[in-house]
Amino acid sequence: MREAAALLGVAAVLVWRPPWSWIRVRVHPVTWPRPGRRELVPAAVLASGASLTVLPAAPTILAWTAAGVAVAAAVRWQRARRRRRRLVVRDECQVVIDGLVGELRSGVPPTTALQRLELEAPVLRAAATAAATGGDVATALLELGRRPGAEALRGVGQAWAVSQSCGVALVDTLERVREAAREDRELERELAAGVAPARATALLVIAMPPLGLGLGTGLGVDPLDVVLTTVPGAACVALGVAFAVAGVLWIEGIADRLEAGG
Repeated sequence: MREAAALLGVAAVLVWRPPWSWIRVRVHPVTWPRPGRRELVPAAVLASGASLTVLPAAPTILAWTAAGVAVAAAVRWQRARRRRRRLVVRDECQVVIDGLVGELRSGVPPTTALQRLELEAPVLRAAATAAATGGDVATALLELGRRPGAEALRGVGQAWAVSQSCGVALVDTLERVREAAREDRELERELAAGVAPARATALLVIAMPPLGLGLGTGLGVDPLDVVLTTVPGAACVALGVAFAVAGVLWIEGIADRLEAGG
């Protein structure tokens, strides 16, 4: 058993970090390549098989189930963090567009307006630097517009380029960009309100396995003993948690794509 566990453990490490990646890092001292799903899933299967050969089956199944829940929680936290960051950047971009229109209406030169607005919206730093050094402001704005949440800056960059090449008044074009950005923001709020029930359903799905254990205890049986000491009980918990986690991540993924796509 121990020999089999050792072989499975070595196989898991080799799948997770193939030998050629060690050689590549040794020859070219750079950061480790990030493993993808194709490497992580087989490595996890091999590692779980190694643990099952030396540890009691039921506790091992529960331990790997808990590890899977921890990974899913980390994925969900990262998605929520990206979503919050995208919303912050989007609000900053709206402040930038509103501020630019106001500054230009009051007669402030465009480059000066950009440098002033950098203090209120750090997202403008690259464009403000280009304006201060005589660089290509339009290109800088277009590059900033590639960031998640900063899509409105692409319209600002296009308006800036048109103004420079054709002599069109920048403030008039920015007025249209501002209206489009406001409409997009309003649509995003409506989408957020629409997916809120789905996210609430996801949280309810997470609570279902513990509720099932509580229901069994209330009926006079001892589900914890079955779960902790028998393979079928632990397997049922693992299967239920797997379905719950998959449902949560699926719902969150749909909601994130809707909000990101607007």
